[in-house]
Amino acid sequence: MKKLLFAISSLLISTIIFSCEKEIILDIIPGENDPVVEAWIYDNSGPLVMLSRQFDGYGTFNQADLTDSLVIKNATIKVGANGGPMTQLVEQDIFELPQDLLDQFLDANRIPRDFGQVLPLFANLTLEQQIAIVAQNFPSEEEKEEREAVVAFIQYVNKLNFYIDTTNTIIGSGGSSYELEIDTEGKILSAVTTIPIKQDINFLTYEIDPDNDTLAQVKVNLTVPNNFDAFVLLATRRNDNAFIIPDYFGGGLSDNGIYAGSGTITLPLLRGYTDGENTDLSELGLYALGDEVTLKWQNIDEVTYNFWFSVFNDGGDTPFSAATLIQGNITNGFGIWAGYNTSYTTIIIE
Repeated sequence: MKKLLFAISSLLISTIIFSCEKEIILDIIPGENDPVVEAWIYDNSGPLVMLSRQFDGYGTFNQADLTDSLVIKNATIKVGANGGPMTQLVEQDIFELPQDLLDQFLDANRIPRDFGQVLPLFANLTLEQQIAIVAQNFPSEEEKEEREAVVAFIQYVNKLNFYIDTTNTIIGSGGSSYELEIDTEGKILSAVTTIPIKQDINFLTYEIDPDNDTLAQVKVNLTVPNNFDAFVLLATRRNDNAFIIPDYFGGGLSDNGIYAGSGTITLPLLRGYTDGENTDLSELGLYALGDEVTLKWQNIDEVTYNFWFSVFNDGGDTPFSAATLIQGNITNGFGIWAGYNTSYTTIIIE
């Protein structure tokens, strides 16, 4: 167990615990405490809904210091497909999430999926017992940084609360629309999202950089018909690291008209970087020899595109990593109910 915990703590130190703070600025009237929704549905998967309270007025939503007082529990949340019957979601903690939803949550928060391997070790234990396990695995003063990183992560995930469809009645499908209804604390919130028809890439290739044979440019081969109408959000992963959305040069987001009618084209795949990761300008966007590069390609609708555009417009690649006035789609509340049609393509640079 210690080997796994150590690997997780090392990644935590570099990728999440000290870089996941983002000031979310929501246009809320001072004195009000409106619900904030972060929810999505992927193709071939069920809905995942997270519900919290925003601070009064303009405030800071610090993900690592999330308190129980911000998480909204005991809400009645329902999801329906294409105007059909609504299915009520069930509250779950992170230890109860099915693997597909857990992976989606980890990806959305730039957490390597390896963290999912440690969660079953802590299931059915109290927080105190979980922290004791960490202390046993990192007992020395020299291991203090690793110990604190894992403890911070464990404390954080224990405060989370999710709403999911445990009956598997609602499964995302391209071309379908999905209604979300939330009844909480005397308020009714609602939203509609769609999962677009998939408009996928053809394949990935790479070319060794002419100035440095240890680096390579990964490229996306894409056929763009005249009626191409997909909004696209993409993220990249190197080896077993987290998926990161490249947020420079507009690299992670494109609207539905940018390539329309271009035929078959090859575009550079920009590389995502964690906050504070130093990169020489001459190596920006390049991958290293030996890297296993995975592209997460997501077709999204216009509302979801506008949400992510508002996030990128202030910098950062998650709703929780630099100040942003988000543009959501929640009626009588704030946040986003998003649909994603997702594919994964991997290439090894040899």
